Amino acid sequence: MRGATAGVQKKIQDVYPNAHYIHCYAHQLNLIMQQATSHITKVRIFFSNLSGFSSFFSRSSKRTSVLDKVVAHRLPASSNVRWNFHSRAINTVFEHREDLIRCFESIQDSGDFDPITVREAGAFAMLLEDQDFKFFLQLFHHIMPHVDLLYAKLQKKVIDSVCIQESIQQFQQDIQKIRNSLHSMVGQSSVGSSQPVKKRRTLSVEDHERIAAEAS
Repeated sequence: MRGATAGVQKKIQDVYPNAHYIHCYAHQLNLIMQQATSHITKVRIFFSNLSGFSSFFSRSSKRTSVLDKVVAHRLPASSNVRWNFHSRAINTVFEHREDLIRCFESIQDSGDFDPITVREAGAFAMLLEDQDFKFFLQLFHHIMPHVDLLYAKLQKKVIDSVCIQESIQQFQQDIQKIRNSLHSMVGQSSVGSSQPVKKRRTLSVEDHERIAAEAS
């Protein structure tokens, strides 16, 4: 598309010399979000684990039938290209976390699944109770609506530089509010666990705040 010698922009400029190529702003935002999250180890691990939920159910209609029965809500199909997959996955897992735990426990206890499925279901159930995972789930559940809103604005057919500038400024203000509330968010993420989990190494409150500030 953007090739300077044989791309579409070059072919158009050969006919219309005054035409200017502008990279899609929404695509740029998508690339920025991917780069920002892939450079922070804990955040990269979080999104890798998040995509695993969809993959687990997509590999088996038998697993999906349990999901439909217990959760009554499908997980979005995994995608490494479009950022809005992560947004929809975060919202789904955040809103149905307790139901998903029951779903994985049902798969474990049913006796109808093979050992690999049982083992993976147990791992996902533990992940949903993990303090670090719950913290990042809550953090990005707060961030993603603002990303989605900016993404939608940048995809409009009619847009100008003034509109873009205003949208970005509003986005920055919204993200700053989230940064200012990180301390209380860290405390909330440790509340509401439905059952005790095995002791494991987790990030400290200070680590949570530091990584969250960097990610946002």
